[in-house]
Amino acid sequence: MKVIYMMADTFRRDHMGAYGNDWIHTPNLDKLAAGAALFENAYIGSFPTVPNRRDTLLGRGGGNMPFNGWRPLDRDDVTFLQFLTEKNIPSQLITDTQNNVTGSVGKMAMNLFRDYTAWTLNRGQEGDTHWLDANVPLKFPVPHRLIRYRAEMWHQILVNRAHRQVETDWFAPGTYSIATKWLERNYKRDDFFLWIDTFDPHEPWDPPQHYIDLYDPGYKGRIFDAPTYGLRRKMGITDSEMKHIRACYAGEVTMIDTCVGRLLETVERLGIADETMIVFTSDHGTMMDGPGDNGLICKPNTIGADGMCMSAGRPMKEPKQFFPIFQNVARVPLLIRIPGMKKGKRVKAIVQPWDMSATILDAFGIKKPKEFIGSSLLPHVRGKGKTIRDTAVCGSGPLAQAMDGRWVYTVWQGQRPASLIDLKSDPLAKKNVIKKNPAVAKRLHKQILAFMRRQGIAEELIAKYREFR
Repeated sequence: MKVIYMMADTFRRDHMGAYGNDWIHTPNLDKLAAGAALFENAYIGSFPTVPNRRDTLLGRGGGNMPFNGWRPLDRDDVTFLQFLTEKNIPSQLITDTQNNVTGSVGKMAMNLFRDYTAWTLNRGQEGDTHWLDANVPLKFPVPHRLIRYRAEMWHQILVNRAHRQVETDWFAPGTYSIATKWLERNYKRDDFFLWIDTFDPHEPWDPPQHYIDLYDPGYKGRIFDAPTYGLRRKMGITDSEMKHIRACYAGEVTMIDTCVGRLLETVERLGIADETMIVFTSDHGTMMDGPGDNGLICKPNTIGADGMCMSAGRPMKEPKQFFPIFQNVARVPLLIRIPGMKKGKRVKAIVQPWDMSATILDAFGIKKPKEFIGSSLLPHVRGKGKTIRDTAVCGSGPLAQAMDGRWVYTVWQGQRPASLIDLKSDPLAKKNVIKKNPAVAKRLHKQILAFMRRQGIAEELIAKYREFR
């Protein structure tokens, strides 16, 4: 068996044609979806980037914590890759998501490459400190408070992208170019696992201009390619500027689609399509001040008193404001095509990242260890799947959230009153209806506690996730 796992960071599910989008060009992903299992209810687990990768690598939450945190693998962490190694199945990571490897300015280095047979980092993404250039000045296209990065990191971003001329000089196209070359050198192997991980379409939203021109040609205004997270009207971002932000993000989505298309063409050209499982997914979505975003852009669930989070990399201003993880962030695309599939199907099962560990092992005929909390999705791909869970549970820091397709229940370790949203009557997620539906809130709270107890989390820690008030 050959498995190619494609991770596109911050890819909104509703920006793909196969998930109902009618204005963004994603022909290659739509073609993949037409012959794959499309999961309609794929949710995040641990949030955001590094915690998500830990979910999939470890097949569970954070060990002694309910959710994985932003930290390296511990010495005794057991990844699904170790089970591949035991069976002499080679694994390769090809990534430009540098904060999984080198970390970033002011952050610890990560080691999420640890158990791969080999790994390659396409350097330079998001302020990766790999190059100096005294010829590139520090310039802010908008007031610095409206850029999420500190000055030194923003300058590094400018340095890292100053040399770009042709499309493969951009990070995701370059990363997929490396992956294509790897396939050409390794396609004759009987088995392999290849994880391709791109930071795009995460900000900075700076694809080649021809992708932006698909959605907002001739724009002459201010450029927000890495905006501060928060309430966009509090930042003074105009409607035309917001339209351009959406265009830049859409351009990145189409750029990723083009990359995927080139890779799938290579798989066909090499004659391995009928012996390769293909997976495409994301770690989370983002918000664009659209329906259901409640005025927010990017992915904050906490903002300061000024309506912003990470303004110029500075701490938030007190008092803080708290939000649930809204659906445009919490729901992600997931496509799985297995050898022999000729026709696509839509799968309604609620699935999460820890299911991917079990799925990959199952694809290679390896039984998952009892510590892994997920279930293989291959039965669902084959049309024989049973219900895995009734509720998805996700979280980050003090936040824990339960979602069942209709209800979204969020608790913050007693830092603020719990929230309950009824997406059936309130699809834009504007009202907290917990007082009118205490039984629903209590049921979902029990689901959160059960999720934690299933992992053996200490009761004194579980007790911090207090009952709603």
